[in-house]
Amino acid sequence: MQFSPRALLAAVLATFAAAAPAALEVASFDKSVDPCADLYQFVNRNWLQSTEIPADRSSWGTSAAVDQHNERLLLGALDEALRQPLPPAGTTRRKVLQFYASGMDAAAIEKSGLQPLQPSFARIAATRDPGTLAATLGALHVQGVAAGFEFRVEQDAKNSARYLSHLSQGGLGLPERDYYFKDDERTRSLRAAYLAHVARLFELAGDKPESAARDAATVFALETELARASMTAVERRDVDKTYNLRTLAQLSKEAPGFPWNAYFGALGLADAQEVIVGQPAFVRAFAKLAAERPAADWRAYLRWHLLHAAASKLPAAFEQEHFAFYQGQLNGVKAAPPRARHVIVTMGGPYGTLPMAQGVGEVFVEKAFPREAKARADELVKNVKAALGDRLATIDWMSAQTRERALEKLAAMQIKIGYPDKPRDYSDADVGPYSFVENWMRANAFEHRRTTRRLKGPIDRVEWLMAPHIVNAYYNARGNEIVFPAAILQPPFFDASADDALNYGAIGMVIGHEITHGFDDRGRRFDARGNLRDWWTEEDAKRYVARAQKVERQYAGFEGVEGTQVNGTLTLGENISDVGGLKLSYLALQKALKDKPRETIDGYSPEQRFFLSYAQQWRSRYRIERERLLLATDSHSPPRFRVAGAIAHMPEFAAAFSCDAGRTLLSEGERANIW
Repeated sequence: MQFSPRALLAAVLATFAAAAPAALEVASFDKSVDPCADLYQFVNRNWLQSTEIPADRSSWGTSAAVDQHNERLLLGALDEALRQPLPPAGTTRRKVLQFYASGMDAAAIEKSGLQPLQPSFARIAATRDPGTLAATLGALHVQGVAAGFEFRVEQDAKNSARYLSHLSQGGLGLPERDYYFKDDERTRSLRAAYLAHVARLFELAGDKPESAARDAATVFALETELARASMTAVERRDVDKTYNLRTLAQLSKEAPGFPWNAYFGALGLADAQEVIVGQPAFVRAFAKLAAERPAADWRAYLRWHLLHAAASKLPAAFEQEHFAFYQGQLNGVKAAPPRARHVIVTMGGPYGTLPMAQGVGEVFVEKAFPREAKARADELVKNVKAALGDRLATIDWMSAQTRERALEKLAAMQIKIGYPDKPRDYSDADVGPYSFVENWMRANAFEHRRTTRRLKGPIDRVEWLMAPHIVNAYYNARGNEIVFPAAILQPPFFDASADDALNYGAIGMVIGHEITHGFDDRGRRFDARGNLRDWWTEEDAKRYVARAQKVERQYAGFEGVEGTQVNGTLTLGENISDVGGLKLSYLALQKALKDKPRETIDGYSPEQRFFLSYAQQWRSRYRIERERLLLATDSHSPPRFRVAGAIAHMPEFAAAFSCDAGRTLLSEGERANIW
């Protein structure tokens, strides 16, 4: 892609200045709040009290505002392109535009009805025993229907130089296994609503009410058994317990009752030799259910999961019913999103990981991200990374042996900024002049072919796991890489025209957060090459765990909506990365300010602006249903605790605002002092 020089950067920055949130909204600060007592409220209270969550959102805040702005740029580019002649056949751009157009064509979706699913319904109807169940599940998994359990191809955690098949628990319609067993009134109500939702989809598919209710009860009973065998969200964080390498012969012996060889054959992997099983107890329970439950039960279950997976791509009655439960009941959303947003999310997913996401991202990058911005962001990343190097060289609790290996890992950490240098190859994606749901299934089939072909090839070190139009960032432990998509490198997270304090307090902290993930309670278990290997001395590991437990206890003391406590164990990795990331970004800022005039802006010093910027980037309002769901399932703490929790570990915050450290900070004994 070609970009013009600085004039383009200036134009892009001017566009964002007009539409994106201001870099630091000093005028909106609530001066009646003591920043030492509650920095989050000092910065955000007026905004929180005056801001309404849009009816089509479950939350609203800085990230959502940036996402909305980026979305407008992306959709404007797509709509403009559709007014022109289509690009040549076979090109990625043509496939993206045709998929998008199929989702926007409501009349065609209504006309197609359930017809595109009929081959799958017929296959399900022919399921009569474990053998045909294996074939049907394989076909559904290729299409993107995650029934029974989940299959994927990714790097082997203990041998990151190869790809390997992975099996893990799945097959549930409710968000988390605990939703099937918790006995509070709210959860019981959600279970009843879910049962009614399943029955309603069966009715929309043509079943009589009595049959629909009966099959819904069957589905729920089968899912409850799968949930009973599932690991909890906390248990799934254990990288050792979820790594279980098996040959197919061992898998068949340990989990009898389901023909695993037949299943892999249905995936086109008849020659598969090894697989990593995430949850052996779940796989055994599934295989037992496959052998013992009547075929009629499985047919009802598979019909439901096909309808469940496809509903949002089907005629309006299906889409609306799906929305009413999953967005309305579970997340509190009041109105459906604009059609175009729904289509884009269907194509790429909320995290930019679905099959066509990279193709969509190419459109965004051409519209919104010049090379000059990529270069400035790269400078920030290197500075924050260097700050961790300085810390590793001086922390007093780590032995020389572990320190050397930690520095080796940090030096090997790959940095990816903005967008992939190598576009994804979509030549094998049979996506185009088809119905919306057909394009969705065809895109999933393409992704299955793409990933399974990698089982015999080398590791793709330049691949991105998230598309550039997503307002997010990530650390990939098996690749030992940090990745910052173009969409988050926008104001107010990143502003090339802003002072260093604002950039380091916002995007700098995000950078520090992702770098620290390489050394959080799970990330630290992977070495410089991305292998799950214990490279710590025994004493250093004990010292690390003792410090991490302080973070766990601290966040477990935070109380969310309706008295629900933050799960300090579930959120531990993210909390460690917040605490460490903020520290690293602050240290990087001090380096950036060295030998520069320490300018006071709007009455605030650079150090104060750093922390103010940090608090502002986490301003958020959540619907009560959404926060309740996140507290039960999400590995991140609610935003207000991400601010309060991290600054409590930093004497630098107390110094910046002349706070009484004893009142503002954790005590020296309570602070983790990891990084």
